[in-house]
Amino acid sequence: MRKLFTLSLILMLGFAFSTKAQKINLTLQVNMKVQIAKGNFNPSTDVVRCAGAFQGWDPGSAPDMTDSDGDSVYTVTYSVDPNQTYQYKFLIGTAWGHDESHNRSVTVGASDTTLAPVFFNDDSTMPTGQVASVTFEVDMSIKSAKGAFNAATDTVYLRGSFNGWGETLMDDSDGDLVYSVTVDSLPVGEKESFKFFYTPNVWEDNPNREYVVPAGGGTFHDFFNRDSTQPQGFASVTFEVDMSVKAKEKTFDPTKQNVYLSGNFNGWEKTKTQMDDSDGDSVYVVTVDSLSVGDKILFKFLYNPPLVWESDPNREYKVPKGGGTFHDYFDRDSVVNITSDGNVLFTVDMSVMDEVGIYDNTKDSLQVRGGFNGWSDGDRPRSVMSQNPLAPNTWTLNVPFTNQPVNEDLLYKFYVKKADSTDIWTDGWERPTSTGGGNRAVPFKGATDQDAGKVYYDDIMPGQVIESGKNISITFQIDMSIAMNKDSVAVPFNPSTDTLYWIGEQPSFVRTQGWEDTDDMKVLMMTDPDGDGVYTGTLTVKTPSFNSFVYRYGYVSKSDGSFVHEPAGFGNFAYRVRYIKMNGDRQFVQPYTAPVDHWTNRENKKDQWEPNPLLTAVKESGNGAPAKFELQQNYPNPFNPSTVIRFSVPTKTLVKLDVFNILGQKVTTLVNKVLNAGSYEVKFVGVSLSSGIYLYKITAGNYTATKKMMLLK
Repeated sequence: MRKLFTLSLILMLGFAFSTKAQKINLTLQVNMKVQIAKGNFNPSTDVVRCAGAFQGWDPGSAPDMTDSDGDSVYTVTYSVDPNQTYQYKFLIGTAWGHDESHNRSVTVGASDTTLAPVFFNDDSTMPTGQVASVTFEVDMSIKSAKGAFNAATDTVYLRGSFNGWGETLMDDSDGDLVYSVTVDSLPVGEKESFKFFYTPNVWEDNPNREYVVPAGGGTFHDFFNRDSTQPQGFASVTFEVDMSVKAKEKTFDPTKQNVYLSGNFNGWEKTKTQMDDSDGDSVYVVTVDSLSVGDKILFKFLYNPPLVWESDPNREYKVPKGGGTFHDYFDRDSVVNITSDGNVLFTVDMSVMDEVGIYDNTKDSLQVRGGFNGWSDGDRPRSVMSQNPLAPNTWTLNVPFTNQPVNEDLLYKFYVKKADSTDIWTDGWERPTSTGGGNRAVPFKGATDQDAGKVYYDDIMPGQVIESGKNISITFQIDMSIAMNKDSVAVPFNPSTDTLYWIGEQPSFVRTQGWEDTDDMKVLMMTDPDGDGVYTGTLTVKTPSFNSFVYRYGYVSKSDGSFVHEPAGFGNFAYRVRYIKMNGDRQFVQPYTAPVDHWTNRENKKDQWEPNPLLTAVKESGNGAPAKFELQQNYPNPFNPSTVIRFSVPTKTLVKLDVFNILGQKVTTLVNKVLNAGSYEVKFVGVSLSSGIYLYKITAGNYTATKKMMLLK
């Protein structure tokens, strides 16, 4: 009996342990119809996520929520511990900044739980009395590939509740088999039902499609009958590999070495499939026939002799219907890693610092410090700058380089050396606003006359000066929800006992205000009189100064008296950057309230950073009213770091100009205001962005247009 009892106890304990470790599924749902109707969420470009205690409150690692049936209700499922209470909230995008104004809470039991859908931010009020245009697009390429649709003889129509289920002709003017039509004056917030149809008598299957008309209009795009599956068969694929970088680096000799393609389609034979460069452009080409459509091809490029393979992982390519082309650089390397000698001219303008009285161009001096001089003035010929006698606020230094990697970024900052050792400006390092306080960077070109370009210290331009006697203020706001959660911070913020402060992190601005430069400064206390968790504080700027606010937040914890700061680190965008909105040089919008900040536990605060308002200001570029809407190609293109975008509007209208990355994620909004009829230009600065393709899209009335531009650093 004792043995039986012992065995039973062990089994019971084992069951208890296994039960404790069992996870359950928690499914959360959010209804985005109202946000779509109000223009706050675009299903084609935006994502909605849910972050909470069950995944560490990290929106960056949260999965995108999905809307498989297109009813604007988005869903996500997390695996969580049972019998727990969790806080969470929904957000638009991949970072805090467009999240709900309050945390939600759920208590789960021991079984899988699915919560009923809730409206985002509990906002269920649809906008009324507004109309907008919607562009409907249907892709007929699959139907064409399957032989069910003939573009030469068949006609495509849109039928729906908005046209009495009649026939609205769709057009494919560019011949890409994507048919489109724009329907005007649709009520914002209304759900429209529709289907696509083509002659002689082919309707899409049930159910009807549905689309909630968003404020400002939108675009609906899908394949006919929701069918995006290519028909199976065989196709040819052309493989191209660019060997120019390897040739310039002298690791590949086209006169002595051959290039090959090896993959699962040829048994990974090393030299079976030789590639050709008949035109001598360093791009080697070969076409492989009879590949199965839809199959995933694994392959690598190599050259011989001696045998040199590309590094792991294998490349992958899914064979498309009708064939295709794959093109890339050998080893995915498009940067020539060669060294060269050269010089780089660094120039900084101190006129703003001189005007506001914190820098004396007759006594103080400037240095450039970077990795090339040990971030110090120990190597004085390569760090101490020279003053231009004809322009005493301009400082330059021509730094020589020997055997420096070409195209490698040179990191640097400018540094003020005060002549008066008792001056309270003790930190001479600049905090460039274009990098959120991080380092500047310029790629080394290996030329004897490379010019890094003139910049203003801290990126503060003369037009940003707040002159003496002006009464200028800015109200800051911060949502402290994250800091109040014990699962998010080591020492949670207690609203009833702790005190929150705004902390200036730009030494030059701090000097204009006469403050002691410390991370524990208490110059601006934030308060929350209505108890909604959003704290505010108004800073009246002591003049003369300038329109630039580089900062973070911290609070004094009554539990142990410590000062709890948001992390900063040494990387780019360690601090927030905000500006008072401007209508032109030295013209400030008053009163002004900055966008709501959100307490963050991350060092990088790019999601709470703003570009310089004078670098993105809209300027008129012509006389008279143009005849039509137009979005021009940016110039220069490619660009580094800035380019100009020009557009025209023939009537007074609301104009929105957005920039997106190649993934469709919004980078910034350059224009969002009502403009009179005219031609305009706006400068876009991509200092903080990586090289690549970007899209810019204009929406003006019923007119929309999108163009590509390339940032090449």
